[in-house]
Amino acid sequence: MHHIVYQSTAVGVPTTADLRVLLRQSRTKNYRLSITGLLLYGNGSFMQVLEGEAATVQQVYATIQHDYRHTRVTTLADGPVAGRVFADWSMGFQMLSEQDFVRLTGYIDPYRTNFLDAQRPAIDEEMLFLLKSFVVNDGYQL
Repeated sequence: MHHIVYQSTAVGVPTTADLRVLLRQSRTKNYRLSITGLLLYGNGSFMQVLEGEAATVQQVYATIQHDYRHTRVTTLADGPVAGRVFADWSMGFQMLSEQDFVRLTGYIDPYRTNFLDAQRPAIDEEMLFLLKSFVVNDGYQL
């Protein structure tokens, strides 16, 4: 099992309708490809976790990196994991308040110097469960 975690900046301000379209497309594609994960949006930024077979996750991420809906795509983690953390979600989703997003990204701020060394590690389980904690029972809907 493999995961990629990234953060990016939204282009413009996506509406609720825009986010619904994005999620519908993502969930359909991810279900077909056996990809699971989580998408968080807040403070004008996205953070996403993708889980699945390495080649498939990398292929999906390559497509995401060229998506017009965001810019400044920064890989936070890219590596093997023991198992899926988001196994029940083809793409869980939650909008975060500015405060929550800042708190989360402060934990893993990709813009501070020396955030990552030459190799991008897998994010530890504590971080994944922190991400998951932002999504409660209603996190799968928009």
